[in-house]
Amino acid sequence: MPLDTVDDLREHLQLAIQIELTTIPPYLYAMYSIEDRANTATKLIRSVAAEEMLHATLMANILLGVGGEPRFYDPEVIPRYPGPLPHHTPELIVELAPCTPDVIENAFLTIERPGVPGAPDEADNWESQGQLYHAVENAMRRLDAEGDLFATPQRERQLHDPHGYVTVKYDSAASGGMVVVDSLERAIEATEVAIHQGEGLSDDRFADESSEELTHYSKFLSILDGEVEVGPIRNAMHSPHLLDLPEHIQPLARFSNALYSYLFVVMDRLFAPDTPDRHHLVGTMYGSMVALLAPVARCLMTLPVSATEFAGPPFEFYEFADANNAEQELCELGAPLATAHPSLAPALAQLDRL
Repeated sequence: MPLDTVDDLREHLQLAIQIELTTIPPYLYAMYSIEDRANTATKLIRSVAAEEMLHATLMANILLGVGGEPRFYDPEVIPRYPGPLPHHTPELIVELAPCTPDVIENAFLTIERPGVPGAPDEADNWESQGQLYHAVENAMRRLDAEGDLFATPQRERQLHDPHGYVTVKYDSAASGGMVVVDSLERAIEATEVAIHQGEGLSDDRFADESSEELTHYSKFLSILDGEVEVGPIRNAMHSPHLLDLPEHIQPLARFSNALYSYLFVVMDRLFAPDTPDRHHLVGTMYGSMVALLAPVARCLMTLPVSATEFAGPPFEFYEFADANNAEQELCELGAPLATAHPSLAPALAQLDRL
């Protein structure tokens, strides 16, 4: 994949969005499998997932800043599991799995591993995401020098209200947040947030100068090394698929897929032209993740599929009959579930608030 033209840059920024989005379901799946929702391991993984969502947003802001159009609710954008982390070298197959040492070591630490000092920028196949982001940064510098790359930054469509991103426990505001991208300097600032919070730089353990927040790599390493105890986990099946689940579990799994896909519908609305109330949509997205998707996912992990294994959220693309009216379809899917799963009644009651 060359990175020579503005169109190439836009393509790579969309790819960066997809890379960030690919990491979120595996992290959430591992987090949901931890039985103690209040322990440090759960909160550390949640903090990583929250920042991956921030990074996808920052890449979308840059893409708008250079005249592009970010895409979210699209079967070609929404990842499939198991599947490769895009353009990673060597190939890394990412799957949904419980939070075991093997998953932390061979998947999560590989995803977040810092680049080797002096490693070249890489616009196609990379060992660390930092190589991709540095290649994007250098391309932006060159293309901006050749012409006004940020002539039409579409500021009004970007997410940059600080109230739209609230740091969770084990994250620090000092490590970076929302950035409105209307110049080369601001675009570089946005990519550097992703680099420092994510894999970090060389062997740096912290994402901020005051050493308040560990990098993603260091957070996962603290779990693997036993500094942070995970405790009991649910033996959820690896990378479940809707149609492979027992028939009586499929309605809840289908609803889980619809809730997950709805988040992408909301993201498309957030970045659309003339969106009237972005603040409300941000609240809808966070509320859907915390008050609906999380309890449904955890409920799935209580449903046995064999004598030793439990179900889990498939995190698959769900095709709404009309994405503009996705809320009604969610209500129709969710309404019958309260009878079969009484513990979800409080969560399902939240559907009327969408």
